[in-house]
Amino acid sequence: MVFFLTSLAVGLARQNRTAVDQWDAKTVVVSSYANKSLTVSSIPEAKYQKYLTDKDVAPVGQMTVVSQLRNSSNKINTNVFGVDWNDYLSPKLTEGRLPQTNREVVVDDSLKNDDIKLGSQIKINGSDDYYKVVGLTKDNSFFTIPIIFTNMKTFRTLKYGSSQVKNISALVVRNDKKITETGLTQITIKDLINHIPGYTAQVMVFSFMIIAMIVITFLIIGIFMYIITIQKISLYGVMRAQGIRTSKIIESLFYQILILTAAGAALALIFMAITQLFLPKTVPFYSDWLAYLVLTLAIMVMAVLGGSLSIQRVLKIDPLSAIEGE
Repeated sequence: MVFFLTSLAVGLARQNRTAVDQWDAKTVVVSSYANKSLTVSSIPEAKYQKYLTDKDVAPVGQMTVVSQLRNSSNKINTNVFGVDWNDYLSPKLTEGRLPQTNREVVVDDSLKNDDIKLGSQIKINGSDDYYKVVGLTKDNSFFTIPIIFTNMKTFRTLKYGSSQVKNISALVVRNDKKITETGLTQITIKDLINHIPGYTAQVMVFSFMIIAMIVITFLIIGIFMYIITIQKISLYGVMRAQGIRTSKIIESLFYQILILTAAGAALALIFMAITQLFLPKTVPFYSDWLAYLVLTLAIMVMAVLGGSLSIQRVLKIDPLSAIEGE
């Protein structure tokens, strides 16, 4: 359960931020009133145009939309990111090519689950226009929603109703440049991610659930090892009568704990891998092996601490009384 919840937590957190992570940037500039949120920020041309001469500063437009595949009644929640195809924010393609016209787009490949693929025609926000998918990218989602990449002109038409409105959502800064324009706020990537609606709450809820599971594991293993110790009191009494040191008995007890915990963790990973095969692709499940390693070590430490509850019982063993079953 600990590994499974961790995979869900990591997967959900990644779906909130994978597009931002791919920027590989240091800071983001948003409008001051936006409260560090990309989703409500809007910056007029007069505020940002002079900064675009720096190749490490790139504009981005963001809006949440509903998309619909041609000849389908299924509506899909998506994000539109407006970018300049020549900037470093341009998505890395896994299939296809970059758009060459205003009616061509690149989409995240997770939209294949909704039958959107290369060559598909999609409608955005119920408009009469259709946009052709000419490229696919991977791991580009924001606010748990897959992204459709357009050029800035298409983004402005979709969001503001006209490409003549030159507003953008944010400036993404890849170097150490400081922007101190009135009405704008420069924030770190971490700040931007933490202000994604619901992100911090999701991470905290899953973190507390995982911590609670580890504490429960500590209690279960502690009680389990205590019961096993009591059941083997007579055996330990015989070992003491044979001259085996108490330290040796305690050492063997902890070896048992570590072996049982390691075997349990290995079985958990095997069953989790099997479970993953049957999960729907829409479930935000992600295998983070570094997290599994840290959690396994944490559980082993907790198991050892739980097993230490039995030490006092072993130290007080009287060989004769134990052999007699008292």
